[in-house]
Amino acid sequence: MLNILQICTSSSWGGMEMHVGFLSRRLAQRGHHVIPVCAPNTPLAQDLRASGLEPYLLDHTGYFQPRSLVRLVRCFEARPVEIVHSHYSRDLWTIVPAMSYSRVGRKIPLLLTKHIGTGKPKRDFLHRRLYRRVDYLIAISEVIRQNLIATHPLTPEKVGVIHHGVDLEQFSPTKISDRSLRRELGFSQNEVVVGMVGRLQISKGGLEFLEMARRVHLVQPNTKFVIVGEPTRGEPRDAEIIRQTCRDLQLENLVTFLGFRKDIPAVLAALDVFVFPSHAEAFGLALLEAMASGKAVIASNNDGVLDLVPDESLGLLVPPRNAEALTQACLRLVENESLRRKMGEAGRAAVVQNFSVQRMLEQIESIYCRLQARRSIPALENEKVRAALTV
Repeated sequence: MLNILQICTSSSWGGMEMHVGFLSRRLAQRGHHVIPVCAPNTPLAQDLRASGLEPYLLDHTGYFQPRSLVRLVRCFEARPVEIVHSHYSRDLWTIVPAMSYSRVGRKIPLLLTKHIGTGKPKRDFLHRRLYRRVDYLIAISEVIRQNLIATHPLTPEKVGVIHHGVDLEQFSPTKISDRSLRRELGFSQNEVVVGMVGRLQISKGGLEFLEMARRVHLVQPNTKFVIVGEPTRGEPRDAEIIRQTCRDLQLENLVTFLGFRKDIPAVLAALDVFVFPSHAEAFGLALLEAMASGKAVIASNNDGVLDLVPDESLGLLVPPRNAEALTQACLRLVENESLRRKMGEAGRAAVVQNFSVQRMLEQIESIYCRLQARRSIPALENEKVRAALTV
């Protein structure tokens, strides 16, 4: 078993931060000693503590903080760290100098998971020095892998794709058959309930979802709609626009806003159709959870979504920002129960085969072990050794 330092000082609470907490818990459950590092007073810190993992805190607000650097050096010297796994590329500006200054840190492999793409090239002198120290990069989807290679000083063999995994037991059609939440919300068994899960951001497709709801209801009055999610931390404006649009369209009795929910399996159990209308998405964990739950899905046909839904046997694909295409796809599923069932079964089967938590953890552990072995060999000039250790 390994001593793994998981680090992410982001103060937000989205897919990246949730993944860090989730991965830390799962690695600990598999017997690894996990040392989580995050910023104080953040949702990630709260999440880690709730899981019984006490984080090592870095009061980190910018690209480079000398105080945080010193604390990280002390962490390397005092704790038996064997792998450093970073999730927030901004943290590299502290991690890399700290590892260089630390006698112990110089020998530790450094891994970075890239959760989002970048639009600006990062091939200047400083970035070349920075990424030279990173031993390997994990992209969460093919579009992120291509973006990394195109914008960073990296060779293709240094970047690989490991998709996020979903808990097949927690998100299981048999485990979430209880539809009590549906009854609590006042939805009848005869109504078709369509929902989306995600932060209340315009870029997540909330406005298109509302327009779709208005149009679908005109054709199929026996439909109801649910939006699950909260505003991005410190950015309430988009959420206000979405809620005001709902009022302007007079959809208050048709669309239910549930806010932030921890019981997502129960939410998915209440739905008949899941919609993922994001304008751009590096991966789409909420979409993956809906597919694992056996729900028929509609998604935007772009970016990381295509890793999950490569064709319409697994879900209906529509152009982003296109309310009319979204409406037609929704009507197709609302009006065809057998298609919903068939698509839900196919989606679940694809997740079981390709996107389980077990598969994700095994792939990450394999990289940990290979990087540790690579660092432990003093003479990597031997090309046969290099080939044997290629990730």
